[in-house]
Amino acid sequence: MNRTICVAFVLVLAGCGRLVSIDYEATNMVKGEGVLRVSPFTYEPSDMHRVRPHQVETHPDAKTELLLVEEVGAFFSNAVKKELLKSGYTLSDSSDRVLSGTLTRFYLDWSSDQMDRSFQLGVDYTVSRNNEALFTWRCSSVQKGPNQMGGDGPLIRKGIADCAQRFLETAQRAHVL
Repeated sequence: MNRTICVAFVLVLAGCGRLVSIDYEATNMVKGEGVLRVSPFTYEPSDMHRVRPHQVETHPDAKTELLLVEEVGAFFSNAVKKELLKSGYTLSDSSDRVLSGTLTRFYLDWSSDQMDRSFQLGVDYTVSRNNEALFTWRCSSVQKGPNQMGGDGPLIRKGIADCAQRFLETAQRAHVL
């Protein structure tokens, strides 16, 4: 991990990228109970070799890269865990009910000639029990804000919170959470 941070730091110094640390705080208002396990979410853009595991997708013409301190899939998985804990769920590695998923889009769009920045999130959630899928749900969220340096974190947090809130509500209505 230290090597990754050093590599990311060198990229930032070289002008090729920006390293961002985002403190995620759960915001949903959903109340629930029960025990489940959260498996790591996969980051499809990285798996398809379009970006590196720490790299946020950006427009191909972007002059810089945005790198998270954590791998994107791990960052998202940890955010989901925080949302579940805030709702009242108990997390246990021994639970037979599992929440997993795939990040299909984790994309930040900005350029110097645009007035706004946008963050696009696409995530497929799966709730399973004993390796059998009980429920799948796809979420997409687009968050927009002013095109300002340092505005990336709030847009990313809003997108994740939006999908987490809607996923929890939908999964509860389907009686899988």
